[in-house]
Amino acid sequence: MVEKRRYHYDVGEVKSEIIEVILRHRGLIKEPFIRKRLQEKCDEIDQSTVNRHLHDLQKLGCLGLISPSKETTRKNRWNIATLKQLEKIRHHFPNIELNRYEKSLDIVSRYHLDYISPVHNVIFRVQLLLSTSFFHLCIKNDTETLCDKASDIYKLGEGFEDDLLIQSYIDDIYAKLTNTIFKNVPFLLSVWNRHIHNSLKTNIQSDPSQYLQTFSLSGEQFNKILNDIKPQAEDVTEEVIGRKLVKLLSLRISHEIFRTSFQEIADQKNSKRMALKLASDITDDIVNKMIEEDPQGLYHKMVEINNHQREIQYNSPFILFDHCFEDDILNDTVSDEEKEFIKRKKGSVQKDKEGIISYDEWYIRSKLNASDDGDTMSECKYDNLYDEYLRKYMISCLEAS
Repeated sequence: MVEKRRYHYDVGEVKSEIIEVILRHRGLIKEPFIRKRLQEKCDEIDQSTVNRHLHDLQKLGCLGLISPSKETTRKNRWNIATLKQLEKIRHHFPNIELNRYEKSLDIVSRYHLDYISPVHNVIFRVQLLLSTSFFHLCIKNDTETLCDKASDIYKLGEGFEDDLLIQSYIDDIYAKLTNTIFKNVPFLLSVWNRHIHNSLKTNIQSDPSQYLQTFSLSGEQFNKILNDIKPQAEDVTEEVIGRKLVKLLSLRISHEIFRTSFQEIADQKNSKRMALKLASDITDDIVNKMIEEDPQGLYHKMVEINNHQREIQYNSPFILFDHCFEDDILNDTVSDEEKEFIKRKKGSVQKDKEGIISYDEWYIRSKLNASDDGDTMSECKYDNLYDEYLRKYMISCLEAS
């Protein structure tokens, strides 16, 4: 009679094994499947032991449980699907290389969809795969925080001079609007009275004359309004994109100035649509006031501000990855494959009619087929660096049977 294997698990090893089973497979995993995979390593593990460890992991916040139902299955199903669960696993089981698993990369990429475009997705996943510190940064922070961190690094580093110029444009626009709109109470009241219906003038809240006397918009608030306008990327003339940006800015300014009155009108019965229509009409008047002196100058400055924001947004993942790579070197945590990747990436450039471009831009442009040059990027025969690293180092997900 063949003696059964006797295997002694170290503290936390069963839980680690369970986590890695789930990470290696797509979607929800049935409990018997997990037990079967563990029994392949140790015959003596039983159902109650696996169940206990699973619920312990659930209490730690590492796993999600989908309970049985008549519509699905009579078995418990388990999964790892959120950034919070990855962070808990990283905290309790630091030896698990989370960033090597396709499932982990999918979770982080999905969460930061606003941070990366579909074209950047492969690059972003390789950055997560190769830099543990970059991966940890992306599971600890929301998208807005990541963008803010990258923006600060860029503005106080490589983009310092560009940011000074952009800030001068913002200051010029703010100074002009302060005098022509923010402090121009007669103009604001005339706009309001031209569009407001007498039936809506029911009380002091819907008459803005009192609070307009003390209204002010700080430079910090104005900067926030500009930053909240989503960067525009249309391939159109400067005037067309400038008009759109001015319209968006005016809409935000209108809501800021007449916030109290708009809210009062919206709260009245059947008046929400009226408040929205009124906001749009007032916005048009403010747009006309903004552009009455130098429309082309304003359009140009708004487009330059927009382009600056787009550049920071576009480069944010690269800025943070490079920062993490440098930290890895300083902390002696950088891996050989990470070093090799950086060397190959920086050494792989392609000439086009504008000169030398980086491997990242080369890759992105090839995916977009954006070059109309004779030697188009899409037709270039080059080593697909990103796909190669994903194939070589990423643990791909399997279907659970």
